[in-house]
Amino acid sequence: MTDSYRLYRLLTGVFIGLFTLSAAWGQSVRGHITDATTGADLPGVAILVQGTTTGAITDASGQYVLTTEPGSYTLQISFVGYTTQRQPVQVTAGSATTLDVRLIESLASLNEVVVIGSRSTQARSSTQTVAPVDVIQSRDLLATGRIDITQQLNFVAPSFNSSRQTVSDGTDHVDPATLRGLGPDQVLVLLNGKRQHNQALINLNGTIGRGSVGTDLNAIPSTAIERVEVLRDGASSQYGSDAIAGVINLRLKEQPGTTVNAQLGQQYKGDGQIAQIGINHGFKLGQKGVLSLTGELRHRGATNRAGDYTGPVYVNWNVGQQTGETAASYVARRQQLYQQDQALIQQNNFDRRNNLQVGQARVENAGFFLNARMPITGTNASVYATGGLNYRRGLAGGFYRYPYQTTQVISALYPNGFLPNIQSTINDQSLLVGVNGENNGWRWDISNVYGGNSFRFDVINSNNASLAYLGATNNPTSFYAGTLSFYQNTADASAAKDFGKQLGLTSFNVAGGLTYRNDQYRIKPGEAASYLNFSPQTGQTGGAQVFPGYQPANAVNATRHVYGAYVDLESDITQRLLVDVAGRYEYYTDFGGNLAGKLAARYRFSEAFSLRGSVSNGFRAPSLHQRYFSAISTVFVSTGTGLEPRQTGTFRNDSPIAQAFGVPSLGAERSTNFSIGITSRPLSNVSLTVDAYQINIQNRIIYSNQFSRGTTGAGLIVATILNNAGQTDVNSAQFFTNAVNTQTRGLDVVIATNPRLSTGTLDITLAANVNQTKLVGDIQRPANIPADATFGNFLFNRQDSARLTLAQPRSKIQLTFNYRLRKFGAVLRLSRFGTVASYDPANPALDETQSPRIVTDLSGSYRVLKNVTITIGANNLLDVYPDPLRVTNYPTPERYGSAALDNSSFGRFVYGRAATQFGFNGGYYFANLSAAF
Repeated sequence: MTDSYRLYRLLTGVFIGLFTLSAAWGQSVRGHITDATTGADLPGVAILVQGTTTGAITDASGQYVLTTEPGSYTLQISFVGYTTQRQPVQVTAGSATTLDVRLIESLASLNEVVVIGSRSTQARSSTQTVAPVDVIQSRDLLATGRIDITQQLNFVAPSFNSSRQTVSDGTDHVDPATLRGLGPDQVLVLLNGKRQHNQALINLNGTIGRGSVGTDLNAIPSTAIERVEVLRDGASSQYGSDAIAGVINLRLKEQPGTTVNAQLGQQYKGDGQIAQIGINHGFKLGQKGVLSLTGELRHRGATNRAGDYTGPVYVNWNVGQQTGETAASYVARRQQLYQQDQALIQQNNFDRRNNLQVGQARVENAGFFLNARMPITGTNASVYATGGLNYRRGLAGGFYRYPYQTTQVISALYPNGFLPNIQSTINDQSLLVGVNGENNGWRWDISNVYGGNSFRFDVINSNNASLAYLGATNNPTSFYAGTLSFYQNTADASAAKDFGKQLGLTSFNVAGGLTYRNDQYRIKPGEAASYLNFSPQTGQTGGAQVFPGYQPANAVNATRHVYGAYVDLESDITQRLLVDVAGRYEYYTDFGGNLAGKLAARYRFSEAFSLRGSVSNGFRAPSLHQRYFSAISTVFVSTGTGLEPRQTGTFRNDSPIAQAFGVPSLGAERSTNFSIGITSRPLSNVSLTVDAYQINIQNRIIYSNQFSRGTTGAGLIVATILNNAGQTDVNSAQFFTNAVNTQTRGLDVVIATNPRLSTGTLDITLAANVNQTKLVGDIQRPANIPADATFGNFLFNRQDSARLTLAQPRSKIQLTFNYRLRKFGAVLRLSRFGTVASYDPANPALDETQSPRIVTDLSGSYRVLKNVTITIGANNLLDVYPDPLRVTNYPTPERYGSAALDNSSFGRFVYGRAATQFGFNGGYYFANLSAAF
């Protein structure tokens, strides 16, 4: 019985239990919320019972149902672009109360009630909080015309960055996501306010976030999301040690009604077809309970933007000059080899273009989520549950193996070479069960969440070259290469109470809690043919080409326990001054303990201007993946004479090989965060927030570069260490270590307005992030490797440095116009992505810089029926691409006879893949159908 099936059975049991529970529920407040000027229905309006956490959201027709006990309440009604209203209401027993509200337009954003970043019951908008928070509603995500959450956030939150990767093994199937220019493992993801588990995959290839472990956001169906809150501030003391850059909190839908969203589209080039359908249905359990169910199917077709390959295919003419060979003889020999190769290419009709897939991988995705809440009869408590299953299957290509690469290709199987493919199977599951309530003013919450992620590797259309002696008939061409998995169980207990009235203050909220977490990381080896070398004496390469399987020596089943306690104090000390103080202690059984703290404040000079700031420290313990991952893989390395495949071993930090290199034990990353900002309302219909920040991180964990064997100097030391460990087939060694210190400085700006129009409504939002990361201090090198190590033996070379400091856009500016006129709507978004750069490991002449680009998205919608809307649009309307790699890096036939080795990718990569701004798929057009009932 698989883990996914066990969780499915458990979720089914939860469903049955939810449906069979019944009790005498409290009373309800119902109503209809509309635009005061046009009378249009307003979906997504937040209704909150002031002083509590009870609330509701209007559905697509502007209707809401709020369940509560009899009594007198004040409802706070807020919606982006409209003035927040506070309405008194009297709820009597035995009858339903009706409260209809007409909202008046005000600001285009920044007015929505924020939950993340505070444990107080005081309702605050993002302009009233002590730290900057973006509140992104589901309608904003839908308006991007994109179907998965990482790409949706990439085009609505400037501080968030995520670009699809290509030819990067498992990372082709999981988009790395970052905040404020830091790493994927330095942002904490919450689901309904509870910690979401990490992915099983560790990013090992030359991508953003290399060596890090993030959270697979795309495992959560976007159809299930009500809104996203992005806390852009260090929050280790509030939510956990890995919240160095901030927190992303995904709130799931929790209201009656049905929403359907379906999309069809494709790239301008005719590939990358998209088909998606998501259905969410929420219905009441009794009078106050609710159960929300979501199912979503996504298909994403592959794209290919590879150029024409101009390098050697059958005969390797890109060879070096032999000892004693004259320059003239060398040129003549190369030219002869080149002519032989060209003749064979023509004879075999070899396709120079379709021998590499440079673009997004093909992905099929199916997700199912539930979100439920039920009051417990006769108490002030509720039971809640959130659960999800997600299945993804992907297919991505590696580097083509050409016939001249005889140590990698079995010619009897593939006389013209082959393009090996990695087939991924990703399973993600989670289940949260909790109970919360209020007694004597104390709000309490007890919960447990279990989640896990597994990543299975299969290699197809490949070979194990060491099995060449089997010929074409009996040779396997597909291999099971192993499975990675990560499971996490988190238990939390918290309590909070506001002592403001007792102290004569508007608020004085005291919150505290305890947490326990268990992490488990596993590596299961692949089949023998995926990793063994069956004939080492022949010089053939063993293992499946593109991705050699995990070996029994790599197998691991590691666990650790984490204990934590926190306290959080928040008070409106005066009508103008709001202060928040937080502290958290965490103890890791495999690492040790740490204390993190935060002090934040906001001072309101007037209704039009406030000043806010914070100072905090944090730490991030090494992940289990970074501590225990090991593997032997084929890595294509730029050597200054082309891309060379190397058998590279990643060895555990505590392994004898790493110790022989002089690599110290992994320690924690430690950070200090500083932030200062303003919130202002210079005009009645203009709102502004500006926040500057500095994040210092010491002892950042990096995935080292290749330490390659050689015959002299440092290379000889490497060879000796590898040979003594029995790794005679391994060319290079890599490991995880604390090596660098960084400083990140940045500025976030959000300006929102809605100018008065004679017809319709117009919301305008300008949001921007500017950041710069730089290395500080010396690189901490292994003790037993000389500091003057030759090329290939650097711990952290100039390519690694650029990936950390230059590979993400230095700025992102987004200007959005959202116009509505009765049944018609239009959205225009201009996104400017700043400069990115990638460096060659050794040759500065091969460095690449991509200049800023503006991507234009345009869509128009029409409500054909009361509850049905059709949207037609185009993302990247003008078909903008990044700067191509410089033409001087592409050889021409005339250069093949020169005396210089060619060090390019031979035209296969038209656009850089090491640093990307927004990808290179080009324009995309789509049709979207949405309905709400």
